[in-house]
Amino acid sequence: MTSDPSVVYRIPGDRVAWRTSGDETVLLDLGRSVYFALDRWATVLWPYLVAGATAAQLSDVLTRRATVERERAVADVRSFLADLEAADLIEHV
Repeated sequence: MTSDPSVVYRIPGDRVAWRTSGDETVLLDLGRSVYFALDRWATVLWPYLVAGATAAQLSDVLTRRATVERERAVADVRSFLADLEAADLIEHV
């Protein structure tokens, strides 16, 4: 994952389909027909990624909504973005 704080991450809508129900979001990689499930907090971040957001913006959301310390939110967002990148479900714009 890039460490440039100005990088905007976005979900490529032409390669990823998703459905949210309650506290969970299910993703489908359209190219590989592989499903992924997001937990409650990843689901909170998902709409921001669809619209396009920086890691700092996502950390801010998580800090406010999950009431976690900033340091923990930053680490969790980095991990989440790294997982999405490893699965090729996110792009930099």
